[in-house]
Amino acid sequence: MHGPASPDVAWERYLHPERWITWAPHLNSVAASTPVLQRGTTGTVTALGVVTARFQVLSVDPESRSWSWVVRVGPVELVLHHSLRARAAGRAAPGTTAGITMTGPWPVLMAYRPLMRRALRRLVH
Repeated sequence: MHGPASPDVAWERYLHPERWITWAPHLNSVAASTPVLQRGTTGTVTALGVVTARFQVLSVDPESRSWSWVVRVGPVELVLHHSLRARAAGRAAPGTTAGITMTGPWPVLMAYRPLMRRALRRLVH
């Protein structure tokens, strides 16, 4: 997903879990064990007002502006790897490209994909 926000702005939106609900409209609440993401941060997110998931941050790399986490709802587990990069000068308008790689049960990934697409669009705008 591409957008005009600078990579620094988008990274700050990722780093602070309490801000996730401002750009991820499917999230209703976020509770995290740390105010800034770091390896080992744990917490819960409530999505669509009904699904509460537990999460644990697996890695955070500020230099590459990437981070990974595992999200669990009952027996279902998703692993998500997020990345940001500056759009190349001269090839497109300045801004950020946000990427995500997800692993988990195929039906869950297919259901989550449109929600994530909308959230990433808002993250980089």
